[in-house]
Amino acid sequence: MAEVESENTHRDGLQLERMIFFSDAIFAIAITILIIEIKIPDIHSGSITDNQLWQGLVSIIPKFIGFLVSFFVIGLYWLAHHRMFRYVTHCSQKLLWNNLLFMLPIVVMPFSTAFLSEYYNVNLKLPLAVYTITICFAGLFSFRLWKIIGNPKNQLSTNLNSVIMRYNTARALIIPSVFLGAFILSFINPWISYLIPPFAPFATKFIRKYFTKKYPEIMRDHLH
Repeated sequence: MAEVESENTHRDGLQLERMIFFSDAIFAIAITILIIEIKIPDIHSGSITDNQLWQGLVSIIPKFIGFLVSFFVIGLYWLAHHRMFRYVTHCSQKLLWNNLLFMLPIVVMPFSTAFLSEYYNVNLKLPLAVYTITICFAGLFSFRLWKIIGNPKNQLSTNLNSVIMRYNTARALIIPSVFLGAFILSFINPWISYLIPPFAPFATKFIRKYFTKKYPEIMRDHLH
């Protein structure tokens, strides 16, 4: 009986390692593709001047802003994924499939970012809509993963208490909420709506400060 239990534990460990390595690779590739999508300014001139180069760089500023926002958004979801699997001790088909679903919007993120950056225009709603949908799916799938892992019936994790669950599920939903709010605001004031997304990562800091202040000991152990 002990040998069978040990073999199952070993098999779970191997499955978890493979899933984590696979997920880390996707996060790394997605972040790398973000910068690849930004092309060097193409200036056709016999004698190139610094002023022309500067104008070329200015023209791709929206793409750099999109890159930075998506870089930190993907980074935040990677950190959340890393924290999540600190508590996972067992593997299941349900966990594998839902983790794969979570990877889907991460893979799509470079396309959504490039689409938004290329067609950045206060008169266009579709680019921001596509990006917002991608973010919303990432948040919802992250939220679902936490719920699956934290559900005692699934027997997938240990030491995952209700405070940690509330903290991480709140973080999973805050970024989609910010982008959804920005998209709705785009119908009222397009200029302001485009200023909101860069501040999305700061919304997670607010949640972190709130929980750290209210549950200092639990959060100290969780964040280190």
